[in-house]
Parts: sequence; structure tokens; C-alpha cells
Amino acid sequence: AVLVMGILSQANGEFPKCCDNCRFFSGAVVCDDAGPKCRDGCVNCRVVQTSPKKTFRCADARADDGTPCKPCKKH
Repeated sequence: AVLVMGILSQANGEFPKCCDNCRFFSGAVVCDDAGPKCRDGCVNCRVVQTSPKKTFRCADARADDGTPCKPCKKH
């Protein structure tokens, strides 16, 4: 419960506009997409791998209000 409260305490109105890998747990929604850069709207972008290529993951979370994550369009 402390971990979830810590995640939600960092959550704000900002959340990526789209997310392909949303995780729902304990009343929170976390966008867990990883790639060469964070998606637009990500506030807490973290480097998760530096070699062989730098990879970023968005660490944004929001309260689970029942709204599904909007998937990102594939090109």
C-alpha cells in the first residue's frame, strides 16, 4: 500500500495521450511503454537501458477512474 500511495502521490493531471502497455493495480493506472523516447504527455520519463541503445520508460501514473488507456496508433 505504501508503494501505491507513493506512485499516486506523484500522479497529477498529466498522463501520456496514448499508451500501448497500461497496467492496472490497486486503484492505479501506470503507462509502462518503453522505447527510444517517451510518448507525448509523459511527465516522468526515465532511462531504463543505456546500452546497446538508450531506452526510456514513462513512469506516470494516475488514479484508476475506470477510463481505459487510449492505444497509440501504429504506423
